[in-house]
Amino acid sequence: MEEKPAANTKSFRFRLGLYALFLLCGFLIFAVSSVSPDLSIGTVTVPLLFLLTTIVLHGNVRFKTYWEVFFAFFVFSLVWFTRHLILDSPSVHPFYATLSGNVVAQLVDTTVVIIPMLTIASRSKLSSIFLRKGNLKLGSVVGLTVLAIFYLLSAVVAISAAGMSPSRFLFLTPFLLVLALTNGFKEELWFRGLFLNKYESLLGVRLSNFLQAPIFTMSVVEAEFSSVLIGIVLVSFFLGLGLGYLMRRTGSIFGSSLCEAGSVIPIFLVAVSVLK
Repeated sequence: MEEKPAANTKSFRFRLGLYALFLLCGFLIFAVSSVSPDLSIGTVTVPLLFLLTTIVLHGNVRFKTYWEVFFAFFVFSLVWFTRHLILDSPSVHPFYATLSGNVVAQLVDTTVVIIPMLTIASRSKLSSIFLRKGNLKLGSVVGLTVLAIFYLLSAVVAISAAGMSPSRFLFLTPFLLVLALTNGFKEELWFRGLFLNKYESLLGVRLSNFLQAPIFTMSVVEAEFSSVLIGIVLVSFFLGLGLGYLMRRTGSIFGSSLCEAGSVIPIFLVAVSVLK
């Protein structure tokens, strides 16, 4: 009986070590992306490194339980670099000059992300990446409430503070909703749906949630946000924690996707408010 605390401590330390390793994997992707945004040795090496690790672990009985996490990082990194190559290409840039073009670019972005995710799910079950009904009532109530709050707040700020006419805001609404909803579904599937179940089998529920949140936060760190970087990091981190909790609580991607969609409405509004 006296050996149990020591065993539990060892187990917790081991999980913390895995946590640090997986966090480093996420950091590596974004670090390489910031240094080499275009196709380079780095952008090819990172996904290849995760793929080779997956193959080695899958073939080793002792470490076979870890291969799914590294395979998820392989897919995530491959999609991350491919997505940037496509969206940053000269052929796509003109789309951002118009409202309809932004919608097309967002749909392309979402498609580039979702297809590999669904390919992975086809190896097991859609429920493994939270593509299931789950607690639909709770997800709907929380998700639609958050979406409505952000939409109404955006309307109030845009009309009363920024001087946008009500008719202009209503005109932008369909574009905002398409952009926000597709982005919300894409990012929830990509940052949380792909990873949470895989993390949990190794780290447990709480540590898994505290892993996906900082990796999600790393993805929004951009040089142009340097003046408000601390605020963005804090908001993104706690948003990530909340979305991860909701996804696990409802057992579905539905509610958290609606919540994230709501949270990005103000961002998309700023981006498209001057477009026609």
